[in-house]
Parts: sequence; structure tokens; C-alpha cells
Amino acid sequence: MSGSSSKVGATRNKPTNFSAYEDNVLCKVWVEITTDAITNTGQRKEAFWLRVRDRYNAKCGSYPQMTQKSVMNRWDHIKAEVSKFSGYMADMIRSNPSGMSYADKSVAAAANFAGVEKHNFTLMHCWHILKDEPKWWELKRKMDALQNSASRKSVPSSLSRDISDLDPNKSSSSSPSKKCPMGRHAAKEAKKKAALVSSECMSKMHDVSVQRIELFKETEGERKARLDEMVALEKAKADEAREHCKMMLEIERERLALGKQRLRMDDEKKEKEEDERILAINLDQCQPMQRMYYQALQEDIIQRVMSRRHGPNR
Repeated sequence: MSGSSSKVGATRNKPTNFSAYEDNVLCKVWVEITTDAITNTGQRKEAFWLRVRDRYNAKCGSYPQMTQKSVMNRWDHIKAEVSKFSGYMADMIRSNPSGMSYADKSVAAAANFAGVEKHNFTLMHCWHILKDEPKWWELKRKMDALQNSASRKSVPSSLSRDISDLDPNKSSSSSPSKKCPMGRHAAKEAKKKAALVSSECMSKMHDVSVQRIELFKETEGERKARLDEMVALEKAKADEAREHCKMMLEIERERLALGKQRLRMDDEKKEKEEDERILAINLDQCQPMQRMYYQALQEDIIQRVMSRRHGPNR
């Protein structure tokens, strides 16, 4: 088997098999080629996606090579999901909830997306690459215009050509062919159906708006409750720490008082032992000078003891 055949065998067509890194490479390659003023002029589906495939495979390094079909399928998935999310993000930015950063708004928009679309938005990494690209917003604007025109059964040929240039998945061969004029009865039926579809769409849009508002209120309420709980917990911790410090201060004061009392008792004990030793000396056995010295000490001790016994009023 040749090297090219083994590369084809290693390709993947399922959009869910792509890693975030591969998605990032694909989005960046799409931006590079669509913003290339020289090579992008007049490009159509086949040439465009061959360029995307070749440049992606050159940049993806050790990741598996992809076929042109797998590249197109993955881009279709990214384009559809990011386009939906950009609508939810635009609604969140227009509502401009107070106290929310851009990151908070992204999280809230993703929550709205999941609540309405019934699945999580898993392409935030693609959104971060495409959200600041004029070519992406030009593609989305023309996609929205094409959908609106299609719902009114009228698609301008110039708009179809612009969509094909920006997104070569929309081949020029897929533009609607000319049809025979409707009869009067068929035209009336078509108008009735269009009015019914419009009414259903308005009703669904209203329901979606209500769901978004309720989801945001619930999220805001939960956030406030969580914040109140955190504040109460921190206050309880501060009170507990303050009481602990107060108790430790009282214990330290008692310890110091006991230490002073113990030192005083030790000093008194030593003084008493010394007094008893001096009083026990037999002056008759002492030398004249020693006798005079110890006699003076004994008289001083006796006077001090008498003063303590009779008190300061003596």
C-alpha cells in the first residue's frame, strides 16, 4: 500500500471524533483561506476545500490526516453550532445583566443554549477563534439573510453567489432552478401555509424567550442564595475565630498570673528558709564579729515577723 493510501485509511468522517486542537486548526485554516484576498477571489467549492484539506493536513502534525469530505462535514457541524450559540450570546449581550463579566455572559449563553437545544454547547474553543473574525460574521449575516429569503420563497441570486464564495459548501449548482408560475389557488394556499408557519415561529420564539428569562432568573436566584450562604458562613467563621482568640487571651492571662504567684511563693519560701537558718545560729559559739553580725540579722528578722503579725497600724 502506498503512503497516500495509508493516510486516507487513517481519516475520520464523524464530526464528534475531532479533538479541540483539530477543531482549532480547522477554524484557523478556514479563516486564513477566506481572508486571502488573492486566492479566495472567485473560488468555488472544489478548489476551496482542496486548499483547506491540504493546509489542514500540513498543520495537524501527528494527528490523523483528513479527507476533503471529513473536513467539509466537520465544518458544517462547527458552522451550525457556533452560529446558534452566537444568537444566544447576542441575546445575552443585548440584555446586559448587571454585574456579569463577558465570561459570565458566555456561561449564561451556554446554559440557555443547552436548555433550548437540549444538548450542551461543546465548541466554545471554536467560538473564541471565530467571534472576532469579520469573515465569520459576514458568513453568518448572509446565512441568516438566505434563510429569511428562503422562508419568503425568494432568494436573490447575488446573495446566493456571496454565500457560495464565503462558504463553498453551498455550491452554485445547488441554486434553485426556475419554476413555472403558480396558479391563483396554489398561491393562496402557499400564503396560508406561510402565515401558519410564521405564527408557529412567533409562538415558538415567545416560548424560547420565556424559557431563557426563567432560566436566567433561576440562575440569578441561585447565585444570590449561594452568595448569601457564603457570607453567612464567613461571618460564622469570623465570630468563631474572634471567640477563640478571646478564650486564648484569657487562658494566657491566667497562666501569667499563676506564674507570678508561683514565683512569689518561691521567693517567700526561700526567704523563710534563710530566716530560719539565721535564727538557728547559736550566737555563743560565734566569733565576736560574727556574733554582732548574726545578732543584728536575728533582731531584724524578729522585728519583721512582729510587724507582719500585728499589721501596719502598730
